[in-house]
Amino acid sequence: MSVQMKSILVTGATRGVGEALTLNFAKKGHVVYALARTRNQLNSLVEECGSEKVIPFEVDVSKKEQVEEAIAAIQRDYGVPDVLINNAGVVENISFAEQSIEMIERIVDVNLKGALYVTRCVVPGMIARGSGRIINVSSVAGTRGIPGQATYCASKFGMNGFAETLAQELLAKGILVTTICPGGIDTPLWDPDKNPYPGDKARIMKPQEIVDLIEYLLDQPKGTLHKKIVMFPTNEWH
Repeated sequence: MSVQMKSILVTGATRGVGEALTLNFAKKGHVVYALARTRNQLNSLVEECGSEKVIPFEVDVSKKEQVEEAIAAIQRDYGVPDVLINNAGVVENISFAEQSIEMIERIVDVNLKGALYVTRCVVPGMIARGSGRIINVSSVAGTRGIPGQATYCASKFGMNGFAETLAQELLAKGILVTTICPGGIDTPLWDPDKNPYPGDKARIMKPQEIVDLIEYLLDQPKGTLHKKIVMFPTNEWH
């Protein structure tokens, strides 16, 4: 990764792709501002990587006051992050007619509004500095409708539209925005009892594949923008 990309803010940092990102970058010497809801899991990351590499913040990204407080503290004590990775996400594989209003709100609040809140707090500092990278971990559910994921699709379509617009607003200011749209990834989101993966789970992607892709993107020169990348395991097609 470029020497200029030394500090990274990761949301959803304690599970799945977020945990893999946090561990990977912290162990390679970068400072990771880890945002997640679970203090015990945040503490485990600190214990594994060291308090100088993982700076934990107990934050629910759907709560704008918590987001504002955490990012204000980061920027006050450490400076504006070089990289923002919007990764926090919630999914439920269920028909829309059966989905509770509470879960509809939770999915939209975390997946879409959470990304908006975090990005809005970070972007002004990046603009003032004249540099930054924003990577949104979206989903193939933001590129096509998937039965059983109506609300999730709505949140990810929204995230993709936001990212494409933001990328155009920030390009001339030295900030690059990339959206990754993965298919099935082997993470705790796919609970075999509560939220089973609708296919052969043995064939889905591993979190490290997303980590490797993000490292590749951050290694690319500022003169090239990767706007959107769609990727999925070969037992799917999107």
